[in-house]
Amino acid sequence: MISNAARRYAKALLQSAIEQDVLDDVEKDMRFILNTVDDSKELNVFLKSPIIGKEDKQQVLSKIFDEHISNETKSLLKLLSEKNREDILGDICNGFIDLYNQHKGIIQVEVTTAYQLNDSQHKKLQKALVSSTGKKVQMTVNVDEDIMGGIIVRIDDTVIDGSVKYKIRKLKNQFAVGTAV
Repeated sequence: MISNAARRYAKALLQSAIEQDVLDDVEKDMRFILNTVDDSKELNVFLKSPIIGKEDKQQVLSKIFDEHISNETKSLLKLLSEKNREDILGDICNGFIDLYNQHKGIIQVEVTTAYQLNDSQHKKLQKALVSSTGKKVQMTVNVDEDIMGGIIVRIDDTVIDGSVKYKIRKLKNQFAVGTAV
């Protein structure tokens, strides 16, 4: 859950990036920062620590990110340090990426299959999802042999379960209800 403060920073950054015509650069920056923060427990603890002063946090953020990010994103990091809001940096990145995807008409789709898809199957599935949703699709494919076969597609809060495991469970329930009557 993204806090209201993080959402406001993300929205302001999106608007500023659009106005400055650096939207794609800032999106790459946000993904880079998010991956860096997520991959480093120490950095995460450091940013959330109330004991460490804002100047120290600003110096560390500058050393880690300045060579790799745009000026627009550098301004955000500086502002966060000035306001002592480094603790919500990860949430701001997540919020920005969500807003960016909405702005660009991109949806995140999580697909679960019983086996690894080959390139042709992956492309066909991607094309079918684009066709059925009318949006650009960023697809994550997971393999779970427990579903036995078929496919499970999750788009936001909607789950389409076409797995063999689900169909067997559904049949069992139908037979159980049929014999109990």
